[in-house]
Amino acid sequence: MAASAGGLQSLSQIESDEVHLIRIVQPETPSSFRLICFPESALSSAYYLSLSELLLPTVEVLAIQYPPDADDEERLADSPDLADRIFEALREWIDRPVALFGHGPGADLAYRVAERLERETATRLLTLFVSGRTARGGLSLGPPALGCRIVALAGEQDPKTPLRGVRAWRRRTSGRFDLEVFPGSRGYLDSSRREVVNLVHDQLLSLSTLDVECEIGAEDKGV
Repeated sequence: MAASAGGLQSLSQIESDEVHLIRIVQPETPSSFRLICFPESALSSAYYLSLSELLLPTVEVLAIQYPPDADDEERLADSPDLADRIFEALREWIDRPVALFGHGPGADLAYRVAERLERETATRLLTLFVSGRTARGGLSLGPPALGCRIVALAGEQDPKTPLRGVRAWRRRTSGRFDLEVFPGSRGYLDSSRREVVNLVHDQLLSLSTLDVECEIGAEDKGV
């Protein structure tokens, strides 16, 4: 696994014979959060380069670069092996609070990785953003696998992601669930890019504010 630094790194400069990360940072501003992005295909990582330009400099972006053979939607969605490889690639990048953002089949991959992050590491997973994807079947009868907040994003008129199926994500977590619906269909990541960025900011900053309030409350109680 290799990570490439610098917001101007082009996809053509990234070797893609295995799972890689494209790291986008603001060198002069220390980051407080990492947003790890799971594209919908091996060819769509470039979107997150442009998305990062709108994010606050305190949000460091890591975009997953899938191997070239991961070009099939079903392979992305149903690949425990790929999820395992991504999890291992992320181990050195979870030294601060993280959020995961998955679009399309990337949402399924992000969910698999989120399960392992919560189960096997001490990292603080702030939010799982699942975009343009309905929750898949096959849920166990036990408690939800996740404890972090899940935020689902959907296009109001997207025939592939009926809102009833998107709302089913609420059964995947014991934490908070929010649904954000954007005008149009699957193109909302482009047409509503600013609104998507504001949503990410609101979620991350609200959670960090809650942390401060909890710490102050604990101090007042002498904890």
